[in-house]
Amino acid sequence: MPYLLPPLIAAAIAAAVWEAWVEINDVSMFVLPPPSAVADALISDLGFFATEGLRTFGVAIGGLAIGAGAAVALAVLMAHSTTLERALLPIAIAVKVTPIVALAPLFVIWFGFGWEPKVAIAALITYFPVLINGIAGFRDVDPGALDFLRSLNASPREIFLRLRGPSALPYLFAALKIAATLSLIGAVVAEFFAAGQGGLGAVIDEENRLVRLDRLFAAIVTLAVIGVLMNVALALAERRFLSWHRSTWTPPG
Repeated sequence: MPYLLPPLIAAAIAAAVWEAWVEINDVSMFVLPPPSAVADALISDLGFFATEGLRTFGVAIGGLAIGAGAAVALAVLMAHSTTLERALLPIAIAVKVTPIVALAPLFVIWFGFGWEPKVAIAALITYFPVLINGIAGFRDVDPGALDFLRSLNASPREIFLRLRGPSALPYLFAALKIAATLSLIGAVVAEFFAAGQGGLGAVIDEENRLVRLDRLFAAIVTLAVIGVLMNVALALAERRFLSWHRSTWTPPG
């Protein structure tokens, strides 16, 4: 696929510069390992990193589904009621600006050390962009199309399915791309606090304490690959469901 070539070339150049800089300056492995050492650590224990990556991915997907689903439902209600928006949006903002690292220990205390607190934290960190974009999307409808449907005595449900829902999809897909990345951050933060439960967050925490930076960077690379794949999947879904929208058109050149 031609669109993969530029980022792959950029990544290769960055890795080459990184490798050369470490070698030229004789940087210690305990400060910054070269990409070759990171690759060795990743390849030599690929099964381990894949397993832990799948655990983190599962938490992120669960949090994304719950957080985005709740945000879309709330956005529908708030888009139809400015009173409800004025009542609930400040609360949503207050929760959003609260540092997730302050809430994570509480979630572990409340829900225990299983998957529940991790999914809850991932959900909490993902809801806001979907909520804000959802409200804007459900309201951003063509006035002419809205008047036309009303002239046909279309019900609110029909207006939603034929106009408001499709109009909101570009906004929601844009928000989901942001939320997907945030869900991984939330999952990793949760895994820092859910000690002994696995996942890339726990791996990063352990390797940092043991100063095994090659394995730490290998975990980060695994996390980055998962994030890229999630966004690629969302981009493909966007092209599938929004082929009619200009946001999915490929510019010439």
